[in-house]
Amino acid sequence: MAKLDIVGVGPGLADYVTPAARKAVEKADLVIGAQRSLALFCEVKGEQVVLTAKNLQDTLKKAAEAIKADKNVALLSTGDPGFSGLLHTVLESGLFNTNNIQVVPGVSAIQACAARLNISWDTAILFTFHEGKISEEQKNKLGSAVQYGQNILLLPDQKSFTPKDIATFLLKKGVNPKTPVYICENITLENEKITQNTLEGVASQSFGSLCVMVIKQTSR
Repeated sequence: MAKLDIVGVGPGLADYVTPAARKAVEKADLVIGAQRSLALFCEVKGEQVVLTAKNLQDTLKKAAEAIKADKNVALLSTGDPGFSGLLHTVLESGLFNTNNIQVVPGVSAIQACAARLNISWDTAILFTFHEGKISEEQKNKLGSAVQYGQNILLLPDQKSFTPKDIATFLLKKGVNPKTPVYICENITLENEKITQNTLEGVASQSFGSLCVMVIKQTSR
């Protein structure tokens, strides 16, 4: 039976692509992914389709049709498909039988950032504000978690809720301006950069689109 493999391809560096991910791509008749995700694989035997925000729905339909034609499809998802990745998008599309979906997990930018900073993230609170997933409820949950003194690892939105916006929001909520903050940009890539600052410092800075924001534990 043909399957849709939703393949996590890691945070950006080819070294972080797992052997399981490479096997899934190798066996696929159709490989779909962003240009930078496809570039992580030297040899792709199947047909390649470059995924963009504009062709997302049409491409998912193409994938569904390929599976009906008994072709294996690999859909490349940056980081891990289950955290701000393509798994949610695929499930919400209603185009696929869940019995035909297999997730190949990958290393997320959140994991890589936690590793860089030696953070044991099993007790951290994770947030994603990607793809416009920003509500007042989500913002208030973030504010409460920070005020409670928990480590926060989050993915900002570079259009509507940037690190600068997040810091400004938390300062207005009365969070300590000296709260330690780390911004991990382009994690694992050649231009990787980790900035250590405070909440008030980040409120006056701008950062690149590929970043993870870490708010360190503070006293209650």
